[in-house]
Amino acid sequence: MAVIISALFTYQRTKAKGTDDCLVCHEDKDLVMEVNGKKISLFVNGKEFKKSMHGAIECTDCHQNYKAEEFPHNPKKQEIDCKACHDNVKSEPGNVHNNVKCYSCHSAHNVKSAKELSKNQTDNCLGCHKSKNVQSFKTSIHDKKNVKCSDCHQGGHSVKKITKSESMNSCGKCHAKDQKDFSNSVHQVVLRQGNSKAPTCIDCHGSHKVNSSKIDIESQGCLKCHLDEKMFPGDGKGSTKFISEYKTSIHSIIQKNGKQAAGCTDCHGNHMIQQNDPSRPSTTKSKIFETCGKCHGDLVEKFKGSMHGQEMLKGNDKAPTCATCHGEHNIKSVSLSDEFSKINQVDLCLKCHQEQKLPHKNYKGEDVLISNYKDSYHYIALKNGKNAATCSDCHGSHEMKKVDDPDAKINRKNIPKTCGQSGCHTKQLNDFTGSIHETSLTQKNSPDAPNCSSCHGNHQIAKKDDVNNRIASSKGLVQLCSDCHNSVEMTQKYNIPTGRTDSYLNSFHGLAVRGGSKVAANCESCHGYHNIRPSSDSLSTISKKNLPETCGKCHPGAEQTLFNTKIHITDSLSESPMLYWITRIYIILIVLTIGGMALHNILDLIKKGKKKNKQNENNGEDGK
Repeated sequence: MAVIISALFTYQRTKAKGTDDCLVCHEDKDLVMEVNGKKISLFVNGKEFKKSMHGAIECTDCHQNYKAEEFPHNPKKQEIDCKACHDNVKSEPGNVHNNVKCYSCHSAHNVKSAKELSKNQTDNCLGCHKSKNVQSFKTSIHDKKNVKCSDCHQGGHSVKKITKSESMNSCGKCHAKDQKDFSNSVHQVVLRQGNSKAPTCIDCHGSHKVNSSKIDIESQGCLKCHLDEKMFPGDGKGSTKFISEYKTSIHSIIQKNGKQAAGCTDCHGNHMIQQNDPSRPSTTKSKIFETCGKCHGDLVEKFKGSMHGQEMLKGNDKAPTCATCHGEHNIKSVSLSDEFSKINQVDLCLKCHQEQKLPHKNYKGEDVLISNYKDSYHYIALKNGKNAATCSDCHGSHEMKKVDDPDAKINRKNIPKTCGQSGCHTKQLNDFTGSIHETSLTQKNSPDAPNCSSCHGNHQIAKKDDVNNRIASSKGLVQLCSDCHNSVEMTQKYNIPTGRTDSYLNSFHGLAVRGGSKVAANCESCHGYHNIRPSSDSLSTISKKNLPETCGKCHPGAEQTLFNTKIHITDSLSESPMLYWITRIYIILIVLTIGGMALHNILDLIKKGKKKNKQNENNGEDGK
């Protein structure tokens, strides 16, 4: 009150004539008046006013009908009519600022030009628009890119509110390509059908807090709609139940900086989602290589070269894709989930590769079916909790190739390395490497050289002591080796010594085995099983220097003469004359002995027959 009285006293002495006169009082920062119990500042910064757009006009040009000698100057508040001067300014229809006073944007005394206002437009707008939604613009990607409010809402005196349906055209001014992509998406199709719940730009990206292009799945709102059972009922694809599987998938669980490893947009695209052309959506069979390859490029390249990938590229509808094995939304960790445990992997593969479904070609080019794997030692070991081979261990996971492909893990030449990989039969591989079979297989490229599966089988591999295993008994083992070493075709083709099987079977060892002995030496006992080498090889078990150790397993303490004895004797007269004559004498003695016994018995029978006949004759005469 003291301030007002002081101003009144000053004014009465010198009547106000213009702006400077008004500022005598109004430049006082403490000048206030009370209206309805609220103090209102009447301070005007004279320096700013004189620099403003209105610096050249008088206060009374705007504040008309004010009585300078009265306090307050006007008992009733009067609105300033800017149109009195700015009659060329017109408000466009739909302008949301129609009821907003000019000074709300331009300021009352420090009046700024439109050019000045545009420099700090965001701050000017946010000065009035205090809602949390609008204030969030300061943290948006638009603010970082210096996008202004007027770029979307228009500026000047035609400020418009953007409706949901108008947002696409508004955003399309800058994001033309995205708008075009969106116009072909399933979301746009649903919008055209009149579904008001279909999303537009602002539903996913936000209106003021516009997120960057890599959006967190929760913030972009896909699940907000797609987990609504009323919108997406049922159990099939596209249903809430189907979509919800994503939340427990490895894509959702693994996060970096708060972002999922793969969100909806990574697979489905961001704007061109499930477009009308069925050949183009990113989740179709023809596009899945491209989609999964964004993150898993190395694995996709391997898969493209596999049997599965090649069939898929040919358009085979039965060919599996990434989703066939890994799932769609319910993708699990291969190393951590039960779905991809070794034992469950078998059932996954057999969904396609079991009896009467999809045959495969063996190395001979014959169509065969995967059979008996569940009877194999590998599968039984898996069921007992042991680490044993499953489908992917032998065939590969993504790079499975045909058996005749030189890079295939199951190619004849590669099978030893496949079986001998880390964690499996590494010792056996070390023994097999350098053997006569291995060198024939890998170095000489012999198509008939045996590998692991030649002796052990492939899917039906049995435990060594299993009665169904060919190598479980000595008889079966001898027959297994004889399949090659007693074949006329094989012996002639590879210059293999002939008669080995017959000579063994006629030897003491062979006769004992044929007689049912379980301890007599068979092929494996002398030659070994994996490290089979020619006798000329110093590492061979049948090398002269190693014979004492080899034979000593069964004949401990035997003399040198035993070690020098030949086993496979095909020409006994030249190779072992003593054995030849002993054998002949033995045969002669057997013939003479058995023949003599037979002759003795025959003569005895004849004698007894004659004697009996004579007795019968005598008995007949006595009866007469």
